[in-house]
Amino acid sequence: MSAKPKEDKMEIVSMQIFPGRNIYCHRPVIKMIVDLGGYAVKKTNEIEGFNLKLLQLLPGLSTHFCSLGRAGGFVERLQAGTYPGHVMEHMILELQHMAGNRVIYGKTRLHSEPSIYMIIFEISGESCGMECAKAAAAILDALLKGQPVELKPWLDRICRVTEEEGLGPSTQAIFQAAKKAGIPVMRLGEDSLLQLGYGKYSRLVQATLTDAVRSITTDVVSDKQLTKRMLASHDLPVPRGDIVRTLEEAEAAAEEIGYPVVLKPHNGNQGKGVTLNICSREHLKKAWDIAEAFSSKVLVEQYVRGRDYRVLVVGDKVSAAAERTPPGIFGDGKHTIAELVQLENQNVLRGKGHEKPLTRIPLDEVALEELNRQGFDQNSVPAAGRLVRLRGNGNLSTGGTARDCTLEIHPDNAAMAVSAAKIMGLDIAGIDMVSADIAKPLQDNHGVIVEVNAAPGLRMHLHPTEGDPRDVAGDIVRILFPEGRYHTIPIISVTGTNGKTTTTRMIGHILESAGFHVGMTTTGGIYIGGVCKVYGDNTGPASARMVLSDRTVEAAVLETARGGIIQKGLGYDMADVGV
Repeated sequence: MSAKPKEDKMEIVSMQIFPGRNIYCHRPVIKMIVDLGGYAVKKTNEIEGFNLKLLQLLPGLSTHFCSLGRAGGFVERLQAGTYPGHVMEHMILELQHMAGNRVIYGKTRLHSEPSIYMIIFEISGESCGMECAKAAAAILDALLKGQPVELKPWLDRICRVTEEEGLGPSTQAIFQAAKKAGIPVMRLGEDSLLQLGYGKYSRLVQATLTDAVRSITTDVVSDKQLTKRMLASHDLPVPRGDIVRTLEEAEAAAEEIGYPVVLKPHNGNQGKGVTLNICSREHLKKAWDIAEAFSSKVLVEQYVRGRDYRVLVVGDKVSAAAERTPPGIFGDGKHTIAELVQLENQNVLRGKGHEKPLTRIPLDEVALEELNRQGFDQNSVPAAGRLVRLRGNGNLSTGGTARDCTLEIHPDNAAMAVSAAKIMGLDIAGIDMVSADIAKPLQDNHGVIVEVNAAPGLRMHLHPTEGDPRDVAGDIVRILFPEGRYHTIPIISVTGTNGKTTTTRMIGHILESAGFHVGMTTTGGIYIGGVCKVYGDNTGPASARMVLSDRTVEAAVLETARGGIIQKGLGYDMADVGV
């Protein structure tokens, strides 16, 4: 009796994540087992209209190299005839590209007759990779059946998952800079905490906040008024101001300081709730409502006219400086302000939150009040060429833009920024200055330091709207690991058939006798300094990562089971000795 032909149905059987180096690739991958059903034996050049529809839907596929090693190689394979499993591999990679992830490795092999295939594909994020695989399977199935495909819902979901699980732009830049420097990096948890290096030489960094900064420092810096007092006590120029808790106190403080003033939440960040250039009690009342929504205490501060500068201090020097410009649009005599904002927000450089070099401009209460001050509302149609500001502050997080001015900053101002960071106890700091010209000393043009920021964002320096990008992430990695400083400990990895545990224990004993505080993984448990911390078989990658994240460990001896290597990959980046 002849075998029943396979049904034209596609199904993902399983997906297995390899978060580190593995037997397939030196980068994270997913191993997917997929049943292609009756599609398995169909070639792309035998399916009428398939290639054209696929390339119309995913035009980026036309640049894929494939095994031919040149751009357009995959299209040549399509035209010559290739199988759906191979097509799915490239679709998964392309969907990740479309979500902003740079991945290149993929491999497709027959897993078991007649229709079960194994697809290995590189990932930048686990959830994103799985979503792309599901999307590729569903889209490919529809194309093969001649059904219409709507890509946008799939792509929206993939982008949303990418944003949710991805590192922020500052953390991602540091991650990449460390990798470039040959420093192993582990992400701890699901947020932005990174461990750079291994064992006793490892360092922790979260966004741009390092393990060298004490918690009391971040508490003090978040208190804007206390920060100003500390700077003033060192004879650094700061604006006059006071903390208030009621509107009446704010009005009294503004009268004493003298209009114009600034209102900002006492412990705010990213320019949220800030109103600049308040010139009247009426305007003050509106600004109060905005600031009070972010904090029960509000800072009333002298408004200093000038340009808004962010100076990034890394270690003992200024790494970069940027002039920030508030968001605005130019009228064209045709569109309303609301329409012009919508058009500007379609700029490919603008995105939600911190996902792109610039943030979309919000048309919120602060923006509407700024429009009102200029005699506009969101339905106004400004004349052609008329600049309309949508905010008083230039923070990138509220739609502002940045111009690199690193080479312009006066040495006195650079020294002042470094002093401010050191006074506050920060190794990395964003010093906000207001000055008519950063190229001249602050004292010469009545400039001031308005804020000191812990964990400053790097976007404006990595992707300035105007000027050259700066290697600020590289500077951060270099202060964490100065020239001559180790970033990893000796790692000995032991694998094989028989005698692995005995060999591991012997090597561990030799290192301990030489004075090392040893971390060790074996089938009997995880040992740190000769003390068993976890009992049982601990020879997989998770156990290795536990040892390598222990900041007391001076050398690691890792029994590395063959099954663990095959099923989950390695728990370390590189070993010094393999046995």
